[in-house]
Amino acid sequence: MSVLQDLRKFVRQHRACGVLTIHLEPPSETAYRIEIGCRACNAALSRTVDPAAAAWDLMHTDLLLAAN
Repeated sequence: MSVLQDLRKFVRQHRACGVLTIHLEPPSETAYRIEIGCRACNAALSRTVDPAAAAWDLMHTDLLLAAN
């Protein structure tokens, strides 16, 4: 599963819980870190995204949008 798919899945699963928090670290030359948390149930998703993963997500998201 891609990082973007992981994030979307987490948001869908915890949307009804209430407030979601997000923390995004500034990108470095090699990666960036994103964290999403659910305040109601204390679940969290944390991912480190390298340039290859980010490019893959962006490319496939653009292709899906173009198909619609």
